Amino acid sequence: MASEHERHELTEFQKGQIVEGRKFSSSSKIAHDLNIPWQTIDSFLSRFDQREILDNLPRPGRPQKLCASDVHYLVRTAESNTNVPLKEISINAFPNVSTRTLH
Repeated sequence: MASEHERHELTEFQKGQIVEGRKFSSSSKIAHDLNIPWQTIDSFLSRFDQREILDNLPRPGRPQKLCASDVHYLVRTAESNTNVPLKEISINAFPNVSTRTLH
């Protein structure tokens, strides 16, 4: 269930298109052509001008405890066993993960 406003990183290909596109077009034209918000284009280009590299900087914080396949398994298990409490599912499937994280 992806949120309508879920954030996504630009792909390397999109980054290249933006950098090349700025030679010929405005940010709003690039945004329209790539179907990306113009604010994203502007902020990417300003960061690119400051750092002169396309790479994203590492983000601080702890890595997620569950990978996408774990989340998928958890959702499927919870939906198919609606009479089983989440705490019991967590003990059986993910013993090292708190119930709060699973919730």
